[in-house]
Amino acid sequence: MIDTHSHLLPGVDDGSPDLATSLRMAAEAAEVGTTVVVCTPHLRELDLAFVERAREEIESLRTALMEAGIGLDLLLGFEVGLDVVATAGRNELETLTIEGSAGALLIEVPHWGWPVYALEAVFRLRMEGLLPVLAHPERNDRIQRSPELLTKCLEAGAVAQGTAASLNGDFGRASKQAFYRQLFRGEMSLLASDAHAHRRSSWTLASAAATLRDRIPADDLDMLVRVNPGIVLSGGRPVAVMPSERRSWRKRMRMGP
Repeated sequence: MIDTHSHLLPGVDDGSPDLATSLRMAAEAAEVGTTVVVCTPHLRELDLAFVERAREEIESLRTALMEAGIGLDLLLGFEVGLDVVATAGRNELETLTIEGSAGALLIEVPHWGWPVYALEAVFRLRMEGLLPVLAHPERNDRIQRSPELLTKCLEAGAVAQGTAASLNGDFGRASKQAFYRQLFRGEMSLLASDAHAHRRSSWTLASAAATLRDRIPADDLDMLVRVNPGIVLSGGRPVAVMPSERRSWRKRMRMGP
């Protein structure tokens, strides 16, 4: 599996408080079959000193993983706030894209409200050759009520990245329902952990993948956690997953434990 959204870097945001915790999180990810983790600290204002600090921290963490014998490759990206996306220039945003991806920019979708400039920002990024990856759109209260808000962004060139914690129930029933709704509308391309130390069940993709394994075909799950993430990291555009079985998403939510 490839995890394209994780707050694994120690001490830089609300993800992991220290190196020891990061090593435990990384070891667990490796144990369940994760090969690559993209470290994506929050960036809610354009702070170049913070960007440089993150680069230093990932080098330190890579060294610590090697010394601990943890076989996990790390890449650097940032979870960039929509305010930054709307106001920063193309060259500035390019420095925040996922390392090696040739332009994939992880964008933090707010949990509440919907910025009037969101659609325009997505369209501009695509026109400038970047790939907007919308993190956890299913958590947004407006998308939960009006799914067409996400649909329009996808039509403008964005891709949607769901988060494991929504499937694990950490964010309530509305987020879980919205994830399944968007998935069965054919609007989800990626599943990521969005790992934070305080959400133990979502340190890795294992629990969410197990949940989905009972609800969608194996090939579709593989697209979400391996194939599409690999495409993003290779500089391509992932395809949205359209589960091949056509039972309603409400019925499929009730399947399994």
